[in-house]
Amino acid sequence: MPKLQLFPVLFAGLVVGLLLLITSQFITSMKHIRDLNERGTTPEKLRVALLLEGPSYDQGWNSSAMESITEMQKRFGFSLEISSHIKPDQITAVAEKFAANDYDLILGHGVIFSEPFSSVALKYPHSHFVSFNGSAPHKNQTTIRYDMKPAGYLVGMLAAKMSKANKVGYILVNKPPEMAQEKGFREGVKKASPKTNIVVKSVPDFNDNANAIQATQQMIAQGVDVIYTTGDSFNLDVITEAQRAKVYTIGYIADQRYIAPDYVLTSLIQDVRQCYRIIMEQYMENKLPSGEVIYGLAEGVNRLSPFGPMVPENVQEEITREVKRLTQPHTSFGG
Repeated sequence: MPKLQLFPVLFAGLVVGLLLLITSQFITSMKHIRDLNERGTTPEKLRVALLLEGPSYDQGWNSSAMESITEMQKRFGFSLEISSHIKPDQITAVAEKFAANDYDLILGHGVIFSEPFSSVALKYPHSHFVSFNGSAPHKNQTTIRYDMKPAGYLVGMLAAKMSKANKVGYILVNKPPEMAQEKGFREGVKKASPKTNIVVKSVPDFNDNANAIQATQQMIAQGVDVIYTTGDSFNLDVITEAQRAKVYTIGYIADQRYIAPDYVLTSLIQDVRQCYRIIMEQYMENKLPSGEVIYGLAEGVNRLSPFGPMVPENVQEEITREVKRLTQPHTSFGG
């Protein structure tokens, strides 16, 4: 049998290797094209902008958004730009700037972004605009609404059960999306204790610390001994002011017991991380709905933080039972 010569063997091996390499590159390219068609962009080229009305360090609504989207950036690898302290009359221009620079996903963290986004969305159909608690009339818009009435109901029950003076307070921002939670709060208080009086005070803006502090002082002077506060930046000041008077509070958005561990009963957490996790997962899979999307207790977006030690065990158990009832499938709440 004749011996194979070295050069023909090497040449044949080289040809086979090249064919394998070309085939591999072809398969990779086809996968890349398929990903582009399915998602519109690759994670490496995806551009995301987060717009904040207030500061990113408020230990509440805005900082939760920043931390959440940063966590998602680490997971998905997109490029991220965060713009904070945006005044209402600046939103349209800021949104247009990002859209004109080919940002794929523009997130406005609040209701104030909804209307300006609607005016910009039609001009930039390649960008998807997400806001909270507003409207979303265009196909490239989504608005996230929180189902806040059941959450307010739980907090109202707890406030009434923890009030020795039978007088509870609620400090909120005077905006339409806040009204459902106030209604739930009132119903929860009356369910737990029909004789408990409710004092509600509103301030014009989520970052209006001065008026929120004044409202807290007025409530305390009226004998309120449990205060629920649903602001952004001003929650820190309200809780601190109440602590000075040895008045209980219930925090909001984040677990705020660290501010006054002996006086914060619990916090109604709006789990912004869970919310942004859902948004980004759906967007990356090309499944983010247009229009209005509602999240609440059942989705894990609203939940109570651990109770403080001052809350009796029987009260904790009763509130926990209510949470389970409200998160059961097909549970209907209120009217």
